[in-house]
Amino acid sequence: MTEITVSATDALRGSGLRATAARRAIIEVLREMQRHMTVSEVISALGDNGSSFDKSTVYRVLGDLGGVGLVAESRLSPGDTVFEWISQFHHHHLQCTSCGRTLELDDELVQGFIAQVHERHGFHVNATHLVLSGIEHDCPGA
Repeated sequence: MTEITVSATDALRGSGLRATAARRAIIEVLREMQRHMTVSEVISALGDNGSSFDKSTVYRVLGDLGGVGLVAESRLSPGDTVFEWISQFHHHHLQCTSCGRTLELDDELVQGFIAQVHERHGFHVNATHLVLSGIEHDCPGA
């Protein structure tokens, strides 16, 4: 068993999900790729790794993993839903609507904003994965 598979199994058990072959394989793909992936890209990468699961299984597993905070689902551009391994850590992005580029957003900055929202409005924000869209200052497409 690879280190990633062991970690995937531990992550699944820690989240209360059973460590099925499909769940372990999909986690392994998302962790290896370390980027946002569409369902088609996940299925293709699974095939490259010697695994084969139908589209409905992949969607169901991604939904299960998202439900326990292991995977983030985002719409980074119109019509494109992507998934990314986050493993219950805070993970944020800036998405340029002009060129489509995605930049990492510092969690410390987001947590400061969340603290201010709480202080001013008495509202508890649950933001483990935040995507802010706008236009990048030095956007090559603008």
